[in-house]
Amino acid sequence: MITIAVCDDNVQFAQLLRQHLQRLCAYAPQRLDLKIAPVFTSAKQVLDYLQESTIDVLFLDIDMPDANGFELAKMLCEVYPDTVIIFVSSYEEFVYSSFEYCPFRFLRKAHLTQELDATFQKVIERCTINNETLLFETTEGETLLRVADIMFFESQRNYFYIYVTSGKIYKCRGTIKYVEQLTRDFDFFKIHASYVVNLSHIDTTQKGEHLIMKNGKFLSISKKRASAFKDTYMQFIRRRISR
Repeated sequence: MITIAVCDDNVQFAQLLRQHLQRLCAYAPQRLDLKIAPVFTSAKQVLDYLQESTIDVLFLDIDMPDANGFELAKMLCEVYPDTVIIFVSSYEEFVYSSFEYCPFRFLRKAHLTQELDATFQKVIERCTINNETLLFETTEGETLLRVADIMFFESQRNYFYIYVTSGKIYKCRGTIKYVEQLTRDFDFFKIHASYVVNLSHIDTTQKGEHLIMKNGKFLSISKKRASAFKDTYMQFIRRRISR
């Protein structure tokens, strides 16, 4: 199930947006299980809801009285990183400030009817991709992993290790070439003879020579892969911003 929610202290606008989303859900493919959560009017209500349930997509107002949208987005990125955030605001000057929180998109309230349909289609595509899985024959037996949960692969001789967001590490017999082939349809890149990384889980890059992953792991980029990695990663960032 994909749960979609709206958080805006302007109740009238929030209800209007929710109605538009309900209409779009009604026309979505039947194979998709979509749910619209009740409207939230504060960051606290969102966080309280997340104690018991999940939110896959959050349409989030920026200018709110208790904790603004940026503050809530920061908390979500740290604690609920799978939540896709779409900022919604009347203030277009916030668009550049919003990039720090890696939003999926930025919707202008004054242009809601023109921009919402395309945004909805793209975010559903994103959620579908996020739920893609890969099957691995690990030392623990067959293991099905979400692509979005795989941070990187590390090769050691005849084995490779899969590092996932939970902190668990899986061991599989196989080569880095096999890993490349398996992940070629997703946003992974071979940065070194020993590493294939998920571009979504890169925290920072350092002088094109090293990466720091979101789990704090420090990885080297080989010199012969540095230029191709830079181009691929920049294209990935541009896609993320333009979606």
